[in-house]
Amino acid sequence: MKYNFIKFFIIFFLIIFINLNISISETSEDKIFKVKNISVSAESASSAKAREIAILKAQEKGFKNLMNKMLLETEYEKIKDIKIDKILEFVNAIEVESEKTTSSKYIGNLTIIFNENKILRYLNRNNIKFTSLKSKPLLILPIYKFGGVTYLWEKKNIWRNAWINNSNNDGLIPIKSSEGKFSDFIYFNQDQAVKKNLKNLELLAKSHNTTGVLVAILKKKFNRDKSKILFDLNLSIYRFDGEKTNSFNDTFEIYTNEYSDKTLNEAKFKVETFVNQQWKTANITTSQKKFEKITVLFNDLNDWINIKKKISDMPIIDKFNVKNFSHNKAIIFLSFSGNLNQLKVAFKQSDLDLDLNSKKLNSTK
Repeated sequence: MKYNFIKFFIIFFLIIFINLNISISETSEDKIFKVKNISVSAESASSAKAREIAILKAQEKGFKNLMNKMLLETEYEKIKDIKIDKILEFVNAIEVESEKTTSSKYIGNLTIIFNENKILRYLNRNNIKFTSLKSKPLLILPIYKFGGVTYLWEKKNIWRNAWINNSNNDGLIPIKSSEGKFSDFIYFNQDQAVKKNLKNLELLAKSHNTTGVLVAILKKKFNRDKSKILFDLNLSIYRFDGEKTNSFNDTFEIYTNEYSDKTLNEAKFKVETFVNQQWKTANITTSQKKFEKITVLFNDLNDWINIKKKISDMPIIDKFNVKNFSHNKAIIFLSFSGNLNQLKVAFKQSDLDLDLNSKKLNSTK
């Protein structure tokens, strides 16, 4: 028995040592502090000077994009006039995706990587509320209604096509569309009542590895003399990670002769804005820290290492210490921002489940 116990810990430390370099070198494409696709251009007396000006523009633009993503509008007002010199302190690296130069002009597409710790310290010191928690994707069901016909999986659904052709995963909640798998037809069709089929919606979300379903109904109709097109937008987010169901309704109109694909993109932007706004509102945190004792359950050493890394990567968690450890569980003390429900939701985004009553944490995969 003693031999098996010693053997367990020898294997444990070997696995930690082997995985150490891998953990350090890994970078996640989902990290929100890596801001991609920043398009800039500048002109000056020389191409070198134009490039210098454009890179400064990219860092400022990238920072403001990041802050718009993390902050509510009221909080963004507090930092909108931040000086470029301060922004430069937050930059870790600049990656050039593409660039073109002439004798006096520079055009580039850049990625700016910001220092997470420096930005979070700055926001906390200035008492700015924020969220840096990125959700697992939402699966969108874009239902289009026009002329008495309801479309969902059909190719004639122009509302669904807008999401398939112009996907955008840049927000805190990526919105994922489906091209219509056979199982999608089984789980849900446009004629089913949503509230009576929540179980099917949950199965649909799981089949696409998403955390919930966004039902987005766009209804198109003409006014009496057909000079204008009226759009009714009805949204409902059904999440299965502990978050509440959220709804949103909006109506907008355009002149008939002004209708184009741009109209659908504007409706799409309204959806994306609502989805990200409600996520920020629900998961906003402050500099105040809370402490909790958690029991982590795991199957083997690799399972423990994976869970430990996920906990380390979670922005809501400031730090944690392992107090007791055995072959299938560990007692840890967490320092985190927010409340327990926010902590539970944050764990869910990393495929971890926290029981709020027993304070036990285990992997769901």
